[in-house]
Amino acid sequence: MTSDMKRLLLASTLLMGLPATAQAQDAAPADTAADAADTPGDAIIVTGSRLRNANLEQAAPIMAMSAAEMKATGQVNVENVLKEIPQLVPDQTGASNNPGDGVATANLRGLGASRTLVLVNGRRYVSYDTNQIVDLNTIPTALLERVDVVTGGKSAVYGSDAVTGVVNFVTKQDYDGVQANANYRLTDYGDGAQYTGGILAGKNFADGRGNITVYGEYSQRKAITQAARSYTKTAMSDGEDGTLVAGGSSSIPATRFALGGSNYKFGQDGSYSAYDSSTDAYNYATENYLQVPQKRELLFGQAHFDVSDALTVYAEGQYVHNRVKNQLAPTPVTGSYLIDNDSSFLSADSQALLQSYDTDGDGYTAANIYRRLSEIGDRVQVTDSKAVRGLIGARGDLGHDWSYDAYASFSRTKRTEYQYGNISASRLQQSLLTTYDADGNLVCTDTSNGCVPANIFGEGNLSDEAVAFLSVDTVNRSTITEKVVSGAITNNNLFDLGAGPAGLAFGAEYRSEHGSYNPDELLSSGDVVGFNASDATAGGYNVKELFAEIDVPLIADKPFIQRLEFNGAARYSYYSTAAKSVGTFSAGLVYAPIKDISFRGQFSRAVRAPTVNDLYSGNAQNFETATDPCSTTDATSYSNLYAACVASGVPASAVGDDEYNAAATQIESYNGGNTKLREETANTYTFGVVLQPQMIPGLSITADYYHIKIDNFITTVGTANLLTACYGNAANNYTSYDSSTCSLLPRDSTGTIVGAVDNLSNTGGVKTDGIDFDAQYTIPLGFGRNNSSKLNLRVAGSYLMNWTFRPMASLPDLVLDCAGKFGLSCGNVYAKWRINSRATWSTEDVSLSLAWRHLSAVDDDTGGYAVDHIPAYDYFDLSATVNIDKRFTWNIGMNNMFNKKPPVLGDNQEQSNTYPSTYDVYGRTFFTGITVDF
Repeated sequence: MTSDMKRLLLASTLLMGLPATAQAQDAAPADTAADAADTPGDAIIVTGSRLRNANLEQAAPIMAMSAAEMKATGQVNVENVLKEIPQLVPDQTGASNNPGDGVATANLRGLGASRTLVLVNGRRYVSYDTNQIVDLNTIPTALLERVDVVTGGKSAVYGSDAVTGVVNFVTKQDYDGVQANANYRLTDYGDGAQYTGGILAGKNFADGRGNITVYGEYSQRKAITQAARSYTKTAMSDGEDGTLVAGGSSSIPATRFALGGSNYKFGQDGSYSAYDSSTDAYNYATENYLQVPQKRELLFGQAHFDVSDALTVYAEGQYVHNRVKNQLAPTPVTGSYLIDNDSSFLSADSQALLQSYDTDGDGYTAANIYRRLSEIGDRVQVTDSKAVRGLIGARGDLGHDWSYDAYASFSRTKRTEYQYGNISASRLQQSLLTTYDADGNLVCTDTSNGCVPANIFGEGNLSDEAVAFLSVDTVNRSTITEKVVSGAITNNNLFDLGAGPAGLAFGAEYRSEHGSYNPDELLSSGDVVGFNASDATAGGYNVKELFAEIDVPLIADKPFIQRLEFNGAARYSYYSTAAKSVGTFSAGLVYAPIKDISFRGQFSRAVRAPTVNDLYSGNAQNFETATDPCSTTDATSYSNLYAACVASGVPASAVGDDEYNAAATQIESYNGGNTKLREETANTYTFGVVLQPQMIPGLSITADYYHIKIDNFITTVGTANLLTACYGNAANNYTSYDSSTCSLLPRDSTGTIVGAVDNLSNTGGVKTDGIDFDAQYTIPLGFGRNNSSKLNLRVAGSYLMNWTFRPMASLPDLVLDCAGKFGLSCGNVYAKWRINSRATWSTEDVSLSLAWRHLSAVDDDTGGYAVDHIPAYDYFDLSATVNIDKRFTWNIGMNNMFNKKPPVLGDNQEQSNTYPSTYDVYGRTFFTGITVDF
């Protein structure tokens, strides 16, 4: 038994969580709203509306997750808690290493995290970089009262970015007391430990007119490498026979080199032999992280004081220090280099081979080398992020049912990336150009900078002195700053048509965004090999906005019209960028013929303005997952493709042979911003039904159809899609969709694509629709302490009907249909069915909860891979809680009870041989936690 497992078992004998009952609702909880309504100075947080009517039922669907349900998941970080909400598609998580940025993000409908607006207490929160996306690592789970997800465009209420919806994290309000919490997680393998501890302290004062609450937390997550799991420890790829084989990189520690169309490798004695990709490829998987390690310190404070009914002042403040480490295999060096063909590092046979290709007789031979610099060590990036946010505001009663709420906020995130394991390409070339001194010692021809000859001719031959000469550590810094000034005037009793009070809200907002990214000078020079090169980013914009919102109960308590209610919102925005004037609006109806059933529908026009990164980012080197069709067997089977490949610069003898580009499944690409980008526009409509039959107390059912169409979609086209546009695909007999895109795929003399140009643009757009549903049934069982025993059953899910993407506006025929698909073109797993269910038995003191998570089968978006189909996946989680005297709670449980392993993929994987943010790559995991109220 491992020491970590012993700690878990010891903790489980000491530790308890709150009863886990699922909550799904269409507005703020009625009891919360009603309690707050008695005190004019208190805020009622209603997600999706500025109107604070406790009886408000919105036309847009809202999914809520309570603090009790969050605790039942046993998760430490918010990113994993949100997996319980089926409308959210996994994005960047703690399993994201490469690609990965050390952050966790929310992605509604799989339309991108930049189109999901994340709020805290109904207000914008701090972004982590120039993409203006919130890192969920900065939000403490223990402080949350609930999470509301509005799955409809809400730009008219909240402004830009709320294209697919809003995720609002609502914190505990008016807390009075002291509470300590601690949580611990450990996998069944005894690794990947996660622990967190926090203290919450709050105090009401001045007879309840004021409150101050502070929360501090420390959390740590330990690393897991891919070597720790049998299904990730070997990099898998597609074999020529259509099966999965052990793959890897052709850049090897022994150095592969190419001369005259033949590939060789060096032995440790400097000799050479033929290179065989099936046996000599380098397994880069073992060093990569499967779980990214993290350390986080967080401070959160909020306060308010009711000076009078006319004035309540309030404030919020946050400080988050987050450190994340990413780790990759040692740096691969590829490219053409001049080699001293008389070097003493080489055997006589190797010298003779190189000399036979010395066409000008100068003693140096140009060869394409593929060297894995294992002597330098793994590539490591440590990201140190410090985020601060401050907010101050005032709200109060203006008389005659009018009230106001105004605030100003400032947030800033500073990130520093420390990168290790790079080398200088120019110094490597300098160290390969060698000669002999008067004493017969091999030395650099150019001895500047302390040059030391580099023996790359065989595995492990690079000396410590050469390592020191070649190594380059880089430091990159970025900052994103947001300033917001917002004010609204509301009246929740404007008039009454006989069906209830109408509400009106109107106001103005000013927002400023400014960001910068300053890469290390050496990194931006293009001389560094290891981490990708990037140019600097700097810029900003501001937006001035006017908005209004209205809610009008039209008819109530009439035959066949128990309630009919209209709500609408509008916003005018003026951007300092090319977007200029932008208008958004929404309108919805709620109709209840009887109390048991209501119908709801809403249409909204939403926008997303280009972010600082979209507009001003410099060119960044990237290695996008894509396969050059000219290196596949299709290139010899389809005459159109063969001719196009030769015409684009691939030697005729190399067409259909993956050796010319080293069997690469990643292609060097460059992405950059575009100051001419226009705003995205989205038309969204939803309609649904809410059932709460009085004859079956405790039962509620909701079902909503949604339809989202986004035009001017801002994204990179994707190198895989550029290849399709240029060369076509099997579906159209490899006929080019747009030959002009071929110029964006430059090739070198060997035919290898170098530097594909894939900048941000307004693409053709995205269209998606589907059905969300949520059913709950609470059954009193009538036994246990005070007959409090009850059973809560919940099924929440989302059915994806269509998800189509037109990557290029000029090519309407090039459409990617991603519903029920996964793969390199779609870029994620778009399962048609996502279902989360939970059954919870509870009494006043004890609860037991079983969760079922279902993901339907998916197929590869293009086909032709060794694994084209991923079957349906089902995960089961179990948790138990005990409450002692309502002061001490203990929870214990496990995720992935049956240790379900992820699907193993080859060339169509995202990373770690699978899609690790979607499918569990850690295996069965145990958790326990305590909460103590003093």
